[in-house]
Amino acid sequence: MQSPRAEGSAHGSADRSVPSFEVPGVFERCSTIWGEATIHQSDPAVRSLRDVLYLPYSDGQIWGLYDEAGAPVKEAIDFREGVHLPPDQKLPDGPLHINLGHAITAPCIYVGRINLHYGHFLINTLPRFWALEQFRRPGMPILCHSAIPVDGLFSVPFLRSAFSLLNLSPSDFVLSDRPTGISEIIVPSPSIEEQHAGYRAYSRMCRIMGEKAISSCHSEPSEKPVYFSKSKLTSAVGVIINEDEIENEMKKNGIDIVYPEALSFVEQVGLMACRKNIMGTAGSFLHTSIFAPHRRVTCLNVTREINSNFTIIDSLACNSAAYFYPPTLEIRENQDGFLTARYLPDAADVARNMIDAMNLGSH
Repeated sequence: MQSPRAEGSAHGSADRSVPSFEVPGVFERCSTIWGEATIHQSDPAVRSLRDVLYLPYSDGQIWGLYDEAGAPVKEAIDFREGVHLPPDQKLPDGPLHINLGHAITAPCIYVGRINLHYGHFLINTLPRFWALEQFRRPGMPILCHSAIPVDGLFSVPFLRSAFSLLNLSPSDFVLSDRPTGISEIIVPSPSIEEQHAGYRAYSRMCRIMGEKAISSCHSEPSEKPVYFSKSKLTSAVGVIINEDEIENEMKKNGIDIVYPEALSFVEQVGLMACRKNIMGTAGSFLHTSIFAPHRRVTCLNVTREINSNFTIIDSLACNSAAYFYPPTLEIRENQDGFLTARYLPDAADVARNMIDAMNLGSH
C-alpha cells in the first residue's frame, strides 16, 4: 500500500495529523490506501496528433486511438494505478494498420469513453473535459467513445445534467461505429488517473460546474448531518444487507437519511453543498463532493484500505475525511445485482461510533 503524496504544497487529507477515534475490534480508523494519490498543481499533458486511427468502442476488445505508426495513443487510455489497462479494453500485439474508407477531416478534441456508471463517469470520463475551455476552438467536434449513440448518452439524466453544466449539447459530440481516420486531433490526458493521481485542473472545472448546479437547485443550508444510504439500491458493487439498522440508529440521533439514486445530479450536488457533515458507506456518492468542496466526511469502509480514488477526491475537494472499518463485518452469499454482500452484526454500535467520531472531530 502506498501513502498519498503531493506535488508542491498540496497534501491529501490522509496525510494530516488528526486525532484518532477507535474502538478496537469494533470500529477502527483506516490508515492505509489501495493505490496512490499524488496531487499535481500543473495541468495534465496534452498531445496533438495527425492521421490518427479511431477504432470504435467494443467491450473487452481492441478499440481506441492509434497514431500514424499504428501504435496506441497512450494519452487516450484510462490506465488504473498508472499501468493497468481498463477491463473493457485490449491492445493489439503489434502495430495496427487498417485500410479506411471513412474519415473525419475537421480538427477534433478527444474526451475518451463516456462511462454510463455515475462513479466511473466522475473518475474516468469527466476528468478529460478539463481541457475543453483551454484547447477547444469554437465549433470543434468533441470526439468520444461510447457503447451507445450520442442521443442515448443525453437520455441518461446525470450525463445530460453534467454536459449541460458545461454548456454542451448532442451536436457538440461525434463518434463513429466503424474504423475511422482522424485528420487532426487534440488528446488531453485525464485530470484524474484512477487510483494514481489527481490534478488541480479537475477541481477548478468541477467547482465552476458545482456553482452553477447549486445556484439552480435552491437547497436550504442545514446544520443537520446527512447519511447517504445504499439500502434501496437494486444493483451495486457491494451492499451491507442490514444497512437499515445503521439508518435506524442515525434517525434516532437526528441525522437525515437520503438515497442518492432517488436524487437528480443537481439535487445531489445541492444537498452536498448545504450539509457540512456527510456520512455513509464508501461509494460513488462521495465523489460528488468534488462539486461542493470542504465537506467533513465520516465514512464506513468495507475494507481496511481506502481506495485511493476517495483520497484523491478528498484532496482535490479539500475535504476533512475519516474512514473507519468494522472488523466484525461478514461476507455473505452474493445477492442478485451485487458483486459482494456483507452483514454487520453490531450495526447499531457501529452507527453510534460513527456519530461519536463525527461529533468529536476525528478528521
